[in-house]
Amino acid sequence: MGLIQKLHLSKGHDMKTRITTLLLSLSPWLFFSPAFAEATKEIAGTVSLAKGAEKNINSTGVLFVFAKNAGGKAGDGAPPVAVLKIPQPKFPVTFKISAQNLMIPGSAFEGPFDVYARYSPSGDAIDKTGPEGSTASKTPIKVGQADLKIELKAK
Repeated sequence: MGLIQKLHLSKGHDMKTRITTLLLSLSPWLFFSPAFAEATKEIAGTVSLAKGAEKNINSTGVLFVFAKNAGGKAGDGAPPVAVLKIPQPKFPVTFKISAQNLMIPGSAFEGPFDVYARYSPSGDAIDKTGPEGSTASKTPIKVGQADLKIELKAK
């Protein structure tokens, strides 16, 4: 039965019931589609401040969390695959970075990744004067990891 027929069959019902019927008929397609599966792939964790780093935090700053292809180094010039921007963060900050944060929309968010974070006092992603840090593990991060810990250290 088509979606339009389902809406017409429920003529005796209010619009809310008709829309609910429509959404329920779409739910298998929405939640089991490749697009939904891709959107649920993420990396998550917490960014905290090391002792002394709080002196570099202000009310206009921005926290950036970067996922770069594994093997590179922070500041090596290689572009990140994905970037999460968190204005005016309150530390510790929990984060989730996913395909929604891709630098090039439509590209793959597959990993493995190296994950870095940097606080920019000016809010500019190029500003490297604030504290920064990376995951403590030297093992590349796989999509699905949700326990990352990043500690920002003052320079």
